[in-house]
Formats: sequence, C-alpha cells, structure tokens
Amino acid sequence: MVFEGRSIDEIADAEIDQLVREHVSERRHLEFKVTVNHQDDQDRLELLRDIVSMSNGGGGYLIIGIRDDGKGRAQKYEPSMVGDLNKIRRAILYLCLDHISERIDDLEIRPRIVNGNPLLIVRVPVSARIPHMVTFQNRTEFYTRYEDGKREMTLSEIREAFNQDLVARRLSKIEVQLSAMTSSQEVLTQRKGISEKVASGVFPRFLTIENGEILADTTSQRFVEEIDEKPFFRVAITPANPHAELIDVESEDARRLLGSPPGSRRAGWNMEGQYSRIERFEEGVRQGAKDSRYLELMSNGHMEFWKPLDEEFCWRQSSEEFRIKPRLYSIPVIEYPATFLRLYRAIVDALHVKGEFLIDLQYRNLKGYTLNPYAPRSVSFMFSDGRVKTFEGQHLIVPRKKVAGNFEADRVAYDLVRVVYAAFGVEAKLIPFYTSEGKFVFPTS
Repeated sequence: MVFEGRSIDEIADAEIDQLVREHVSERRHLEFKVTVNHQDDQDRLELLRDIVSMSNGGGGYLIIGIRDDGKGRAQKYEPSMVGDLNKIRRAILYLCLDHISERIDDLEIRPRIVNGNPLLIVRVPVSARIPHMVTFQNRTEFYTRYEDGKREMTLSEIREAFNQDLVARRLSKIEVQLSAMTSSQEVLTQRKGISEKVASGVFPRFLTIENGEILADTTSQRFVEEIDEKPFFRVAITPANPHAELIDVESEDARRLLGSPPGSRRAGWNMEGQYSRIERFEEGVRQGAKDSRYLELMSNGHMEFWKPLDEEFCWRQSSEEFRIKPRLYSIPVIEYPATFLRLYRAIVDALHVKGEFLIDLQYRNLKGYTLNPYAPRSVSFMFSDGRVKTFEGQHLIVPRKKVAGNFEADRVAYDLVRVVYAAFGVEAKLIPFYTSEGKFVFPTS
C-alpha cells in the first residue's frame, strides 16, 4: 500500500511531493481530487463512495488539492481550487458520521501545506468492520475498490464480507474470553498467595504487588477481616500501576502534607493531621489508631483511611438515639472523602507521581443507619427524620472509580458521596455544602 498505511502525521512532505513530481498514478489505495464541493449532493455522494470503497477494499489515501491528467496520474497542485481546508475537513467528518454505517474507526482527515500548496488528506484505515455502506438520499450502497477504481459490490461480495466479519467477531470474542480466563486464573493465584502472606504476618505484605486491582482488593480484604462485624467507614486510593518505591514517604513534602492536610478545618472531620504523630512502618507511614481515626500511606502509592461509625460519626445524637437508630452526620460523610482526596492529590502533585488511580469507598455493617438530606441545623434537616430511608442492607460499597492523575478532588468526592446518599433515597440536589463551582465549602464553626 502507498505510504504503508502510516498515519498522516508520519508521512513526510517530500513523500507527498514525490507523487506530483513523478506523476504517480491513482491506484487501489490512492486517489486524487482537485476539490470537494461539500454543498453539492453529487459531490458529497461521490466522496462517500470513495471513502467507503477504500474502507471495504483495504484502506488508502484520498488527497484533495492535486489535479490528475485525466488518466489518473498526478499532474499538479491546484491551490486556488481547494477552498477552506478546515471547513472541508469538518464537512467530510460530519458527512462520514451521518452517512456511513458501520462507522469507520480511526478515520483521519488532516490539512497539510506541502511546498506552499494547501492539501487535505483523508486516510482510510484497514477496517475490521466491513462491509461499510453509504446511506444517502434514501439509498443504500456498498462500494469496494480495485486497481482500476471503485465499483459497486455484488450481492455475493456483500454476503462474503458479512460472513467474514461475523467469523472475525466470533473468533475475536473467543480470544477475549480465553485471555480473560487465563488472566483470571493468574489473578486468583496471585491473590491466594498474597492472602496467605497477609494471614501469616509476613512483611512486606503489599509492596510486591504491581497490579492496582489486586492491591486494592487485598488491602480491602485486610480491612474487612480486621473490623469483623463492627460498623466502619473506609476510603482508599490505589495507583493503577503500583510499585514499591513510587512515593518517598519520608520526604519533606510528604511529611509536611500529612502533618497539615490541605483543605482541612480545625476540629473538622479531616485526616489526622495535628491530632497524632506520623509513624514509620514496614510499608510506609501511618498516623492515628484503627479504633478512632487511622490514615496509612504506603510507599507503593496506596493510601487509605478508616473510621468507626461511632457517636462521633453520628454527631448531635444522644447516646440513646444512637443506640436505637444511629444517624450518620452529613459533615463526616462528605468531609472525610473530600479531605482524603485533597490530601492525596497534593501528595502526588508534590512528588510528581503520574498515572491513573483506583478509588474505593465503603461502609461496613451499616444496617439500621439513616442519613438525613440538607445541611445540619437547617429546618429541612431537622424535620426530615420521618422521611428518610433506613439502610436495610449489610454493607454499602460504592463501585470502584478510576480517575486520571489530574483528578479534581472535590468533584470526585461528590461523585462518591452521591452514591452514598442515593442508597438512603436522597437526591443529589439535597447534598449539602457543594457549590456550583464544583467545590465543597464546610461550615467554619
């Protein structure tokens, strides 16, 4: 194939100019056009046929801005005929999206200036979804391409293309399933070995795990085993690709941020900060205690926070009310995940950690708890007790969320909290403290 099927950006100007200098002929994978009148229906139809025929015929390049000699050989550039390249590019893109089925994946349309001559190049990739068809002006057409140009496909060619595509799809699905089975077995074997290591007390337990999903699952399993049947909250974040030295937990930046978590309020429901000292342990640093507030940052980038669902989490309830029908207080429900993610984002920014991250949030042994809508102390909050839903399940586990390294902490926290409120039958618009700018603003006192 001409240009070996490369992306347009990988083709040098000299290679394109050579087509004109050597008067290269059109062929199965190459066609020239002087211009395209994207407002003329016949021009639009011919363009669709050209692109579909190339896609069904093994891919190719359509170059707009070169005149042929009437016999298909490139003759010269026609800069005065091309028109507005960006306007034509958009018109072709929308034309293909609206009038070609199945959609052609990875279709490229790029303006280029070659020796001062404006060109528009369309790269039609080899497609795995043939046959593609033109649907335009109440007609449906199948075209393919040969060395002598494009022509309409016969019924037998269309049927054969469909059959080939169905077989390819079936084989692809089988390969995916086999790969998933093999991968699942490998993951199960790894998880079993890690679980045995955790149970035996061997250290380091987690630093050798280089699969983010496995690390997130095994640290969660440890949490579940340790809390047993006690009501607890946990939020955690894990790099998608962890490794043992991803974060320097002893660096000044890490210590400073852990000692004074950003966006935290004095006496608020924050990360530990000023309330406990930072301790070094085999796999990272930690502060607090698991029976009150506990924050842990591992050198592989995993961080998690635990908090029992006690009377502090159910603030402004009497001991009797807490015993009979515990009610989660809305500020810790929101502030813990928000300040946790603010802290982690600050750490990865300061230490220049890149990649994607997996976020988990869960409430264990939550049955019988309630959660009121609106801000505390508001009239709506105080009189909503009779209308709130009591959580009837055993555990509330928010689906794992994957985020990019530049995630916005408060927006992600809002997405997590929205799932929590929904579990209590509360609409997102009734979640307090979230502003139209996508930030949580908590009361100062």
